[in-house]
Amino acid sequence: MSLNSFLLPDEDFTDLGRQNFQVLQKKQGFRFSIDAVLLAHFLTPEPYHTVLDIGTGCGVIPLLLLAQEPTLQIDALEIQPELADMAYRSMEYNRVADQIHVQHGDINTLSAANLQAYDYIYSNPPFFPVGSGKVSPNQQIALAKHELACTLAQLIEQSSRRLKPDGHLALVHRAQRLPELLSLCQQHHLAPVRLRFVHAQIDDPASLCLLEAVKGRAPQLTIMPPLVIYNEFQEYTPEVQQYYTKEK
Repeated sequence: MSLNSFLLPDEDFTDLGRQNFQVLQKKQGFRFSIDAVLLAHFLTPEPYHTVLDIGTGCGVIPLLLLAQEPTLQIDALEIQPELADMAYRSMEYNRVADQIHVQHGDINTLSAANLQAYDYIYSNPPFFPVGSGKVSPNQQIALAKHELACTLAQLIEQSSRRLKPDGHLALVHRAQRLPELLSLCQQHHLAPVRLRFVHAQIDDPASLCLLEAVKGRAPQLTIMPPLVIYNEFQEYTPEVQQYYTKEK
């Protein structure tokens, strides 16, 4: 089928530069940002792992992850039905729907069959609690940026419940909320094992953090070298540029 046969009038395709994968996005709704790309390249699931993406949005991270490790089985959960449908059509177009299973649903009410079911869980969650900052009038953007449907505490708790023993959880979040992240991980028996701070430029304070934790393991945290997005000319640094360079 042609590319256009998968498109609705308010959508377009973005070339991910990996395995010829294309992802559908809304022209006016929430579009994936660099946060998702950074998280995708931070993740380290092993071959044949069962993976859960909480809040998949358009489905960009599962596609980038499958390009890195083609043996994965990924459940991509999305609470917004319109986005879930769009992500599903992306998987159909890329012919990976047998490995990336898009599901419309809420992590807080997900079936008990999913308890202790996953080797690896990750999320690029909303960064802002309700009452913090102005909520967008666009529902897609509002749900993506503010904790209207799932709080950080709920996300950590539900992730821990659905991970197998020694399963991994990885998140990208605002650096300012790292103390809360670490406290919630401790409450839910998730030991931080990798932490990487993200800086817009080398002399800027960290704006984001990438955190990986393991269920039931003794704490043994590795703080990785900082990830810097832009050089002094406001160009991507070589590492970030590599994330966006199209495969030959």
